[in-house]
Amino acid sequence: MKPEIRSCENCDSQFTIESDDFAFYEKIDVPPPTWCPECRNIRRMAWREERSLYRGTCKLCKKSIISIHSPDGPFTVYCRECWKSDKWDPMDYGRDYDFNQPFFSQYRKLMEAVPRPALTGINVINSDFSHGCESCKNCYFTFYSWHSQDSQYCYGLLLSRDTYDSYAVDNSDHAYESLHSNRLYKVRFGYFADDCLDSSFLFDCVGCSDCFGCVNLRKQKYCMFNEKLSKDEYREQMAYWDLGSYARLQEAKEKFRSIYLSTPRRFAHIRNSQNVTGDIIRDAKNCQTCFTALDGVQNCKYVYTGGLNLKDSYDVSAGGDMSELLYEIYGVTQSQRCLFSVGGTNSIDTLYCDWAYNSSNLFGCTSLKHKRYCILNKQYSRDEYEKLVAKIRRHMNEMPYVDQKGREYKFGEFFPVELSAYAYNETFSFIWYPKTKEETLKEGWKWQDPQERSYQVTARPEDLPDHIRDVADSILKETVGCMHFGKCNEQCATAFRLTTEELAFYRKMNIALPRLCPNCRYAELRRWRNSFHLWKRKCMCLSSEALAKEDAYKNTISHFHATDPCPNEFETTYSHDKPEIVYCDQCYKAEFL
Repeated sequence: MKPEIRSCENCDSQFTIESDDFAFYEKIDVPPPTWCPECRNIRRMAWREERSLYRGTCKLCKKSIISIHSPDGPFTVYCRECWKSDKWDPMDYGRDYDFNQPFFSQYRKLMEAVPRPALTGINVINSDFSHGCESCKNCYFTFYSWHSQDSQYCYGLLLSRDTYDSYAVDNSDHAYESLHSNRLYKVRFGYFADDCLDSSFLFDCVGCSDCFGCVNLRKQKYCMFNEKLSKDEYREQMAYWDLGSYARLQEAKEKFRSIYLSTPRRFAHIRNSQNVTGDIIRDAKNCQTCFTALDGVQNCKYVYTGGLNLKDSYDVSAGGDMSELLYEIYGVTQSQRCLFSVGGTNSIDTLYCDWAYNSSNLFGCTSLKHKRYCILNKQYSRDEYEKLVAKIRRHMNEMPYVDQKGREYKFGEFFPVELSAYAYNETFSFIWYPKTKEETLKEGWKWQDPQERSYQVTARPEDLPDHIRDVADSILKETVGCMHFGKCNEQCATAFRLTTEELAFYRKMNIALPRLCPNCRYAELRRWRNSFHLWKRKCMCLSSEALAKEDAYKNTISHFHATDPCPNEFETTYSHDKPEIVYCDQCYKAEFL
C-alpha cells in the first residue's frame, strides 16, 4: 500500500503510516492504528506503575506489605511470595465471554477479581522496597534493575553496586546521580559517560579519569571544565571544588551547566548503528523513531526502551530480550507475537494479556503461567479457542468500548487509560508526559491525591550542616523537609529520612547531604535526557543563531562547510526552544573526536 497521512483520533494531529508499516500490520493481522505514535505511547505507559509505594496487607497471608497498589483500590493484592505460590489458581477466576458487554469492560472486571502482586521480582534479597528487579541484593527504593546490589533510589541498574540516585547505569561501582552511563567507578554526576573513573560532572565523556566539569572529552585525564591541567594543578583546584560542601556543590552545578550549554553536542546519542532515527541507540539496525534501543535491536519502529535482540516489532514501551513481532506492548520479554499486552515473559501468540508467563495462545487473560488456549482465564480446546477468538474480534468492532470522553476502542486498540490499575500520576506516562490534576481528570483518567502525612519535619533543609563531615549520626533519627515543600509537580514526598547505608555512602564519596526528597531528586536527574519526540532541525555549526549567543562557541578546526553555516539537517530530541547548541554528526566528529 502507498503511504497515508491520517488524523489521530485522540489529539487530531497528523501522522503518516508508511508502506512498510502497512506490511507489518498485515503480517501480524491487525488493523492500522487510529492514534498517533505519541498518543499510543502515552496510553501504554499509563498501564505501568512508576515509583509509588504504599503500605498494605496481603489478602492471603495477612502480612503487612509494601505494594504498588493503593490500599483504597478495588484490587485483590497478594505479597510477592503468596502471588508466586501454588496456594491459589488464577484459572479459578475464569469466566465465559459475554457478547452483551464490550470486551474491555469484561477485562477490567477480571483484573479486579484475579489477585495482583504487591511487588514483582525474581531472586531478590533484602530489597522489600524495590519493584521489578531480578537478582538484586540489599537494594532500597530501586526499580526495574538487574544483578545489582547495595544501591538505593535507582532505576534501570544493570550489574552495578554501591550506586545511588541513578538512572540506566550499567556495570558501575560507586556512582552517584548518574544517567545513561556505563562502566563508571567513583563518578559523581555522570551523564552519558562511559568508562570513566574518579570524576565529577561529566557529559558525553568516554575513557576519562580525574576530570571535573567536562563535556565531550575522550580518553583525557586531569581536565577541569574542559581545560587540560597538570596533575598538581588539578589537585590544587580540586581542593576548592569540595563537593562535601552543599554551597560548593551548588556552585559547581551552576558552572558545569554553563560549560554544558556553551559547548556543542551531537544531535543524538547514536553509536554503532545503521539506518536509525531517535536517541540513545546502540548496536541497532533499521530502527525508526526509537528511544533507548540497545544491543541488537533490528527492524523496529516506535520503541521507547528495548534491547537485547528485539526484532521486527512496533510500539514497544519496554521490552525485548530475544523477542520478535511484538506490537503495542509494555514490559514483555523473551516472547513472540505478543500484541496489546502488559508484562510477562517467554510467551507466544498472546493478545490483550497482563502478566503472561511461559504461555501461548491467550486472549484477555491475566496472571496465567504455563497455560494455552485460554480466554478470560478460562480453558478451551484449540478449536474452541480459535473459533471464539475470531468471534470476539468481530464483536469488539461491533460493540466497541466507549470511554468517558466518547473515544471508541475496537480490536486493534490498546487498553483504555481509564481502565488502568493505576492513577495517571502513578505511572510512567506521568513521568514523561506530565499533566496537572485538572488536565488528567478532564481526560477521564484517575488521579491519586497524596496520602496524608502523619510525620512532622524535625530538620529543615536550610538548617542542615553545610558539609558532610559535620553531619552527626543523629541525622538518621530526623525527618528532613524537602526544599520543594510539596509545591512542585514531581510527586514530592515533602520530607524524607536518611538510611544508615545512604549516610555512609555520602561520607565515603564526600557528597553533601541532599536537600530534596528522592522523588524530586529523581525528577532533577531525568532532566538530563530529552523527551520521546523528534524535531527536524538544521545543524547549528556557524549558524547565525549559535553565533549570536553570548560567549559563542568557536570551532577549533575548519569543517567541510568552511566559513558557511553547515547545511546538514537531522531529526533530534532537542526542540527548537531548548538552549543547547546542536551539531550534526559530521561537525561533532570533526570538532571533538
